[in-house]
Amino acid sequence: MILGPAIALAVSAALTGFPPSPPVAGGPPVAGGPSPPVAGGSPVAAMAPPYPLHPITRGETREPQVAITFDACATRQGWYGFDRDVFEILKREQVPATVFVSGRWVDTHPEAMADMANDPLIEFGDHSYDHPHMTQMSSARVVEEIDQTEAALARYGRRSVAFRPPFGEWDRHLLAVVGGRQLPTVTWDVVSGDPSARATTAGMIRAVVGQARPGSIIVFHINGRGWKTHEALPAILQALRQRGFRFVPISELLKAPVAAPVSSPATHPVLGRP
Repeated sequence: MILGPAIALAVSAALTGFPPSPPVAGGPPVAGGPSPPVAGGSPVAAMAPPYPLHPITRGETREPQVAITFDACATRQGWYGFDRDVFEILKREQVPATVFVSGRWVDTHPEAMADMANDPLIEFGDHSYDHPHMTQMSSARVVEEIDQTEAALARYGRRSVAFRPPFGEWDRHLLAVVGGRQLPTVTWDVVSGDPSARATTAGMIRAVVGQARPGSIIVFHINGRGWKTHEALPAILQALRQRGFRFVPISELLKAPVAAPVSSPATHPVLGRP
């Protein structure tokens, strides 16, 4: 991967002060490969219901691994688009990723969905159907939003591995209903900031590379709302690899113990209005 001078400088600045992550016992980390067991420990069983009544913000793990995630949302006001450049970068770099889709986005992007659903490196999460404020909904409406999206994914032979609430808004009622649909609720601990029109390529690189730690869940957008995502992503992936990280999907990260509970409901700091 050849980076321009400005991007290379941003990568260098982002890496300053970060020693390489220690190698995993048994060999060097392989990007996108399976997680070897933690040295001195035993394999951790996959997460199973009942799910916690707090969002999973990161995996609590000693492994040098992070999850690259994307939101692909659409609302009743607009269905946005598809950042194919981002998808091509993931394929070229062989990076597994979890894409949280809204059902309306799935229904309005058949070509993009077919391409991603046929890629074994891509898995999917449920991001509601219309991207509404779900903490204001009844249990029946929450179930409808989830089930509509699952039905849309099923048409491509896929199902969700987790749920991500629109805007990052949650409460215990929402998480209980989602858990009843056999889905853990996953948010993030590293925000790329890509939906902001003020986002810069160098700023995104610094933010993501500087905040990432073992078990981090990083959020980007692949629905055309990421202004600089395709420009920053190659350098971010390179810098994270230089720090010793490898990339795993959310389903693999959930095999590790979950992070500590979030103390209060949180709102997505960068999405703003849909």
